[in-house]
Amino acid sequence: MFFAVRQLSRCSSGGVRILQLRFLSSARSIKKYPYLIKAVQGSSKDNPVQQHTLSRMGDGNRFGEDSWFISSTPKAEVIGVADGVGGWRKMGIDSGIFAKELMCWCSNNAQRAEFDGRNPRQLLIDSFNQMRARCDNVLGSSTACLVALKRADCTLHTANLGDSGFLVLRNGKVVHRSDEQHHGFNTPFQLAIPPNERKHNSYSDEPKQATSTQMPLQQGDLVLLATDGLFDNVPESMLVRHLGTLHGETQREKLQLVANQLVTLANDLSFDPNFQSPFALKARANNINYGNGGKPDDITLILASVAVHQQQQ
Repeated sequence: MFFAVRQLSRCSSGGVRILQLRFLSSARSIKKYPYLIKAVQGSSKDNPVQQHTLSRMGDGNRFGEDSWFISSTPKAEVIGVADGVGGWRKMGIDSGIFAKELMCWCSNNAQRAEFDGRNPRQLLIDSFNQMRARCDNVLGSSTACLVALKRADCTLHTANLGDSGFLVLRNGKVVHRSDEQHHGFNTPFQLAIPPNERKHNSYSDEPKQATSTQMPLQQGDLVLLATDGLFDNVPESMLVRHLGTLHGETQREKLQLVANQLVTLANDLSFDPNFQSPFALKARANNINYGNGGKPDDITLILASVAVHQQQQ
């Protein structure tokens, strides 16, 4: 294509010059528009048989004490998960409400015209501060993980606080992953609004402590975002095997099928007393006598494939 332009430029005819300019103008008018093809699946540890797909979720956006959101604007696509900390149940507090409220604020702020996906950590900071200031009846705590695709340059920006997380796969291999944040074994970093009597003796981290990363994405990459109910029960090698055939997949039905299979697998392994789960291995590494077996937990995952649509400008 460049050779053809050079050949035309040797000619002195005004008509050819006009043709050359039109050719270059036409080439500039094609814009690549990256987007995510998404599937959501999850289950509650209290009712592991019942699962829901994205098309049937309505506005619940909850699996047990987990919650999630999806946002899509001309500038960015944002997906997020939050895992309500179950320890508050002893005080009659449903951390699932906390997690859902946090994800609702994140979703609303992701829709702002000025948000272009570059700073999901600031999105988390703004959303938590707004929730803390305006929601007097919301108590509890949760982890949070947000990933945002900035469409302008097809870059993934992330913010993770706690032990939910993400994987990015390219050609069947993990090329980027989140790091967990813990105060101690099974005690993740968490955003919290504790009741008055627990304000000084509970973990309450700040959203600015979230780990932030970025990486350029390519067409065909896979992004897996999930709460620890998935990662504590399914080894990464097993996740990679299930996701390995999806590189470049553009049919949401196939993504949904694999998302369904992963949640079923995580559920099955969480109740298997003989399986050497990632959670059991971490317990052993921390000198905790957990033995073998998985960890029954709520599970939420969002599976996304990066696609590029070419738009004529």
